[in-house]
This record gives sequence, C-alpha cells and structure tokens, in this order.
Amino acid sequence: MTETELPPVVRGELQPWTDENPAGGPALTALLADLLPVRIGRALVAGPHDAGVLDLLARRSADLTVLVRSVSDAAALRDRGAVVNGALDGLAAENPARYDVIIAADGLDRLLGPDSPALNWTERADLLRGLAAPGALVVIAVENEFSITGLLDRRPAHERHGDDEWRPLHDDPRRPTSPAQIEAVFGPVTHRYARFAAHTLLDSGALRRTRPGFPGARLAMAGIAAEASATPLLAPVTDAAEAAARAGMLDAVAPGWLVVLGPAGPAHTAYTGSLTADLGADGWRIGDRAVPDAENAETVLFRLAAAEDVPGFRACAAKLGELGGGAFLDEIHDFVAVPTGPEIPLAAAWFRFRDRLVGGHRRHPWPPWMADGDDLVKTWLAMSGVEPTAEILEAGRALAGPAEDKTDLRGALAGAAAAEQTIKEQAGHIFGLERTMRFRDQQLRTREQQLRTLRDELRRLKSGRAVRAVSFVGRVTRLRDPKRLASAVKRRAKAFLLR
Repeated sequence: MTETELPPVVRGELQPWTDENPAGGPALTALLADLLPVRIGRALVAGPHDAGVLDLLARRSADLTVLVRSVSDAAALRDRGAVVNGALDGLAAENPARYDVIIAADGLDRLLGPDSPALNWTERADLLRGLAAPGALVVIAVENEFSITGLLDRRPAHERHGDDEWRPLHDDPRRPTSPAQIEAVFGPVTHRYARFAAHTLLDSGALRRTRPGFPGARLAMAGIAAEASATPLLAPVTDAAEAAARAGMLDAVAPGWLVVLGPAGPAHTAYTGSLTADLGADGWRIGDRAVPDAENAETVLFRLAAAEDVPGFRACAAKLGELGGGAFLDEIHDFVAVPTGPEIPLAAAWFRFRDRLVGGHRRHPWPPWMADGDDLVKTWLAMSGVEPTAEILEAGRALAGPAEDKTDLRGALAGAAAAEQTIKEQAGHIFGLERTMRFRDQQLRTREQQLRTLRDELRRLKSGRAVRAVSFVGRVTRLRDPKRLASAVKRRAKAFLLR
C-alpha cells in the first residue's frame, strides 16, 4: 500500500476525527503476550489500541485486521497490516470471515459511527463475538459505572465521557456493571482482570481476597491512584478504596475489567507497569522479589496513630529502625537503591508516611504545630534510633519526592474548616490582647491622674506659711555666726509681722 492509498473503508467511517488515548500500555501488552498463542491464524483488533498491542499481534498472527472508525487514525496505521476504516456493524456486514483471536481491550464504546444502528451494549458484544471462529480467544474490556473514581468524580455526567461514544452507553440498562452481570452476559469466563487505567491489571479472584495493607490491595491502590490522577475528585479515593478492601469488594468497584473468553495461555496474578506478580501459598512473587502476603508497616502505623497508641507506635518505629526501613517502602514496584546506609531510605519512608498522614487528615496523637515542618519526621527517626541530622532530613526529603497536592473537594473543605478554626482562635486571642490593652490604658490614665493630684497637693504645701517657716528655721540653723543670726532673725521677724 502506497502513502497515497487509503485503507479499505466499510460503513461508519468518521472524518475529521481521531480517537485519543488508545488502549494499551506495558501491563496489557504483557498480559496479551501470555494469553495469546505463539502462532495465530486470523486476528482482529477492534477499536483504538497502541503500537505495543498492534506489534504483538502483527508478530504472532498470519493475518491481522485492525478496525478503527477514524479516517486519520486508519491512515496513520497503514503499515500495521490490514487496516479497515469504519464501524463494527460495517465490518460484520461486508467481511463475514471468522477470526481466531479478537482483541477489544478498548471496550465497545468506540466501535460505531453516525451511520450505525443504535445498538445497545449486549448487541454490540453479540456482534463482535459473532465474528469469532469456534474455539476463538476473545478479550473484551468492560467499564464499571460503579467504580470508585466514577462515584467520586465531581464533574457533571455529561462532561465525563466527552465524544467517546456516538450512542450513549453509560445509561444503557443492558450494560454489565458488576462481575455477576458480566457472567450473566458472557457465561463462565476464562479470566477476569480488574483494570486500573494502563497501570495495573489484577486477577479478580485475588483482588476479592485481599485486605488493606496487603500486597494485592497495595497494587490496586497504586492502580487506582493512577486512574484518579487525571480526574477531579470530590474526595480522595484512598479512604473509599480501603473501605472496599476491608469488605472484600475492591473488584466490584474497580474502574473496569478485562474479560477473557475461550482457551488462553497461563497468566500471572497481576501485571503492573513492566512487572508481573504471582500469588502463591507462600506469599507474593513480585518481579524477582518474594513479598509475604501480610499488611505493610504503614497500615499498622496508621492504626496505631489513630488509636493514639504512642508506646505501640514507638515500638513499631524501633523495629523499622532495626530492619533498616526496607520493609517500610510501601511502593511494591518502586524500590530505590541508594549508595548510603539505611538512614536516608528510612527518612524518606517517614516523609512519605508524614505526607499521607497529614495530607489525608488522619487522626494522630501529636500536636498540630508539629505537622507543619519536619518535627514529626525528627520524632519518628529518633524512635527508630536514628539521629535526625539536617543532612539526613534533606536527603530523605529529596528521595521521598515532593508531597502530593491534594486538590479534591474534601481536602479543600477540611483545609477551609481548619483555616476557619484558626481564624476563630486568632480572633479570640486578638480580642483578649485588645481587652488587656484597654485595661492597661485605663490603669495608666488612673495613675496619671493620681500623679497630677499629688503634684498639685505638693505645690500647695510648698507655698504654705508653715512650709516657709520650717524652711526659714532650717536655713537659720545652718548659720554659725551669732551676730549674723540675730540680724537675720530680726529682719525675717519684722518682714513676717508686716505681712
């Protein structure tokens, strides 16, 4: 096919148009690499998918068909094999051949065009599965309208999906929105993975069995955080996700699922980024690391802080200091190697813990003024047996990275409430100071009036006859010459009598 040639067109093409954010990512590509046979006959990729998925299918299939509804997207994929431009109903009507593998990891929302009939979700699924040969492997993504991120999305409903769909499916009553409804539509499935954006795929069975702080829940939390990073939220997803994990319902509130139908190869329990993870009888194997299936230290410390159990918190912090802090790094897939001793990673872990404790408005026994600076981290490092020097604190903060910006509505309301409380306290303090100043001013005025009265009385006493007589006698007693004394007495007596 030359550059001037366009891909084959079936009914339902769109122009000008482009479907952004195609399905893909390392996690999806790794899962498909495990599920798909090494050699495939005919394969269909329905909907927008990234280059990693298309390259994998192109290497393994003898005949690959890529269906996209956008004319510009189809032109950009002209070197990916047999690219067909149009809608799913157009492909089914004009190309009745069957496929050994069908991949619709982007879901069924972006498979129709303006000329397509108003097919509901199950009709689209039946149309897609009708293109599968007997014994074919079919992978379909299903969105969850009851997801945590959807429930906490603060945008109006009409602003959440944009132009992803020409026929609104999010209000379709036939659309499955729970694991039970998925099985009601498809019957027994080979695999079902909870899908967290392009970040994490986690086996639904393992996800239902996990609890807060356990490796499975921590993998899901990382995926939920990636899913929610671009979504304006009413409240943090962490609290709701932990509550769902305690109830064993993380799978039910996942952003979506990847459903695998038909014969598939052996797959791992979880795919996160470029790492795979497996859950066995002796715990988790994440990459080349063995991780026990137990709650992490952060979860224990949150619980001790909420209970205001300072002795228990101190004992746990001391144990972390003995372990070197390695068990405290809560990001399972992000272990950072540093050329120094364990003090800096431990300080970084405590900084991350402080950011989550304070940023999440969690309960703790320390006074509020300690949360503003590094006082909490210094206290915890001392509990761990590490002297919190300025160098360790600076390096730990750099290794931990900046604190996350909490822009959700609940955090804003909590911050506003805290600011209002601070304003009230400061206003009371200012009122007390003003009242004290008024009392002091009144006292100064009273004392000034008393001093003026005393000065007037002293002035009157000094000008009285008795005071002048006493003054005269005092001066007379200081005279030593009898003649001068007699003369002075006569003069003063005469003057006094004349008055």
